[in-house]
Amino acid sequence: MFNGIIENLLAQFPEIDNIIDRIFNKEDCYGETEEESAAIGYNVLRRLENTDQIFDLGWTYRQTGKNRESIEAIKEIFMEPFYEYVDEKLDDQQAMLTLLRRYKHRCEWFHRKRLGDLIQDQRAAEKLLALDLYSYLYDQGIDFSIEPCSITGEIDLISAQNTKDPLLADTKIFDGDSRGKTYIRKGVNQIYTYCQQYNEPFGYLIIYKITEKDLCFSLKFSRNIPLIIHNHKTIFLITIDIYSHNKPVSQRPPIKAIEITEEELIGIIEDETKEV
Repeated sequence: MFNGIIENLLAQFPEIDNIIDRIFNKEDCYGETEEESAAIGYNVLRRLENTDQIFDLGWTYRQTGKNRESIEAIKEIFMEPFYEYVDEKLDDQQAMLTLLRRYKHRCEWFHRKRLGDLIQDQRAAEKLLALDLYSYLYDQGIDFSIEPCSITGEIDLISAQNTKDPLLADTKIFDGDSRGKTYIRKGVNQIYTYCQQYNEPFGYLIIYKITEKDLCFSLKFSRNIPLIIHNHKTIFLITIDIYSHNKPVSQRPPIKAIEITEEELIGIIEDETKEV
């Protein structure tokens, strides 16, 4: 997650090395925005090799020969903007994951039947489920706009957003059959492609499970929410079970699981990227 945040930050300032060169040539340069200040701070941190450089920078910005004051100057001018940027981005990420977990519980506890009714129209099922997700996020204060892109009212949340930090979320149905393992792989590839196109570090694949078969992810990183990391892009996989069981738990058959490994998910990402 940290690497993804840094990659996204640096991509905003491709000429940042010129500023860093000027700083180490004893020119007092400052970022014009919080993001630029953070990018400068990160690159200064990477460029520092010894304490003499710290004291030289301290002299440039504070005109002091005292070691402690030089260190405090470096912390205030370079380190704090970088730290605050990363801290805010991590907080935003945790907030989004919290909302999506609450949405998962909301669907499974209170709206299973209603959502089950939506999937009766097989052609429009995923779009209707996506609308339910977007409606929930909008009610929670996530700002975005959705506009119809065809007469049938189909939507594309990602392309409709005009913000600098678009929410890269997509929805897929998992039925263990025609929309099974291969279908989920394609969904992951879509989110990864969106992350690449929009230069965003995080994406979310919301999977609505409409079968009694269990969906199990075998991944390198073990968390409450499954995730994969590839090329500094983090994709969260959130499964929502909206299957209507006809029997009570005590009378249900043994669990039958479909397992998807990280190698399978990343393998299709790499293969399809090469084809492009």
